[in-house]
Amino acid sequence: MPTMDSTQLIKDLREKSGAGMMDCKRALDEAKGNFEEAMTILRKKGLSDAAKKATRVTKEGAVSFKIDGKAGAILEINSETDFVAKGSDFQAMVKTIVDKAAAGTLKSVEAANDEFVKPMVGKLGENMAVRRYVRFELKGPGLIAGYAHQTDPAVPAKKGALIELSAPTDAAAKSPEMAELAKELLLQIVGNIPTAKYLAREEIPAADIAKEKEIQTEILRKEGKPEASLPKILEGKINKLFYQAYCLLEQPSIRDPKTNVTALLKAAGAKVGGEIKIARFARYQLGE
Repeated sequence: MPTMDSTQLIKDLREKSGAGMMDCKRALDEAKGNFEEAMTILRKKGLSDAAKKATRVTKEGAVSFKIDGKAGAILEINSETDFVAKGSDFQAMVKTIVDKAAAGTLKSVEAANDEFVKPMVGKLGENMAVRRYVRFELKGPGLIAGYAHQTDPAVPAKKGALIELSAPTDAAAKSPEMAELAKELLLQIVGNIPTAKYLAREEIPAADIAKEKEIQTEILRKEGKPEASLPKILEGKINKLFYQAYCLLEQPSIRDPKTNVTALLKAAGAKVGGEIKIARFARYQLGE
């Protein structure tokens, strides 16, 4: 009989992978309890559909951002229920914390939880915590922008993004074209499935690429593809299913699939008279 810890692992693996309960149990047994290895085993067997499963995350709380001059921050804070997350006390606390994060006066997640969250836990009687936050600050001409997706104004956002763009001049940074580009890129980052994990393929650890090739090779062999044709098919799969899926610069635009994000940057740069680059971005979704 599975222990309480192993039962939770099976549940977590099922939620992340979308595979069946027994498949998850067998994968964890084979992986000797290693969660990431079990995910790999499920993918090799064609039993995982994590990208679709990610759209059904149900953890409660809020994702919030704040732009403060040449800086900006985004944070995720979790609660047990949406009832608390929709309350005025919780939302006021979120605003206080994200304001401090953007201003650069928030020292750490632990500090935020100690100073602001713990008193609210005592008041509302429900467990909650800041899970993560990040702050961007411009070092030269550019723009920091954010977006939080809400389906109902009364319900806090469950996903959002923060982006930093570098511009050739201050005038370009303040242009309508720059603002429109930032808006489009934020919608891309938040709305596209699968979501971008990296800016460019050069950022991907070599070990991750090697693991992806191993997984795809195993799948191709199970499909009965000739061994001699595997390298060419594998190259196409890695380009389309890995680089184009998870590298923001290579993703097809959600507005125009024939144009990728790199092309969007070039087109906007031509309008403002210089090169625009994505310096960095962050995407937060509850529970991910």
